[in-house]
Amino acid sequence: MGSRPSVSAPEVRAVSFIVSNDIPAVLTHTFLGLGLVLLVSALLAYVGARRFLDGAVIADGRITHVGAIRVDRGGSRTSVVKFVYSVDFTTSSGQVMRFIAGRTRHRAYMTGDHVDVLYLPDRPDKALVRSLSSPWGLSVILGLNSGPFLLAAGLLRLPQAARAWRRRQLLRHGTRVQAKVRAIKRDRGVFSGGRHPFVIVCAWRDPETTRWHVFHSAYLWADPRAQVSGRELDVHVMPGNPRYYHVDTSFIRSAPAPAR
Repeated sequence: MGSRPSVSAPEVRAVSFIVSNDIPAVLTHTFLGLGLVLLVSALLAYVGARRFLDGAVIADGRITHVGAIRVDRGGSRTSVVKFVYSVDFTTSSGQVMRFIAGRTRHRAYMTGDHVDVLYLPDRPDKALVRSLSSPWGLSVILGLNSGPFLLAAGLLRLPQAARAWRRRQLLRHGTRVQAKVRAIKRDRGVFSGGRHPFVIVCAWRDPETTRWHVFHSAYLWADPRAQVSGRELDVHVMPGNPRYYHVDTSFIRSAPAPAR
């Protein structure tokens, strides 16, 4: 008399609730969207800075006033004092321009000091003090901020990608066995789009060890009973380690997974 079937660790369903729940998918799409928006914005800022530098000319500027402003630190009751500078310069056409430059924690210049000013001849109002501002600042900030969002999206997608890779390896190198369908049930611990998926439970007895192994299929979003009744399923198992497997349900006409 054979031993009772032993449950093999389901390769496709290793962390079923966490991976199949809608929440990680929403987070993945949100992080990916934010990361891409920030990355594209960084590229646009880079292009803008590059164009500015290509067309900018240098003029001699003069600090006409140094002001101090108090800036509150976000989330705290403390504040810091920062210095801003009023700068005058004369364009190549003789037009006198004035603009406010920089926010420094320490006084960088005194009234009357001379500084190099970069400006566009056709847009002299677009000017900056070379030693106080960098045209690359915005692109660098946006690019750095995009990194954590893209990394988080990649980490959330990693388990799914790992399972897909393992499934391909099992289909390519695994040993195919015939497993008998034992049950079809709904996994109440998993939900997506307000629905619970079906899971096929099948069993196979290893002829070498006479040990039974129980396998669970990937999630199916339509009732497969009529299509699997009275038949055996192909299961691809890792040679020497049937704990890792893939139940072939490609022949089953299943409804698509709920949109996320």
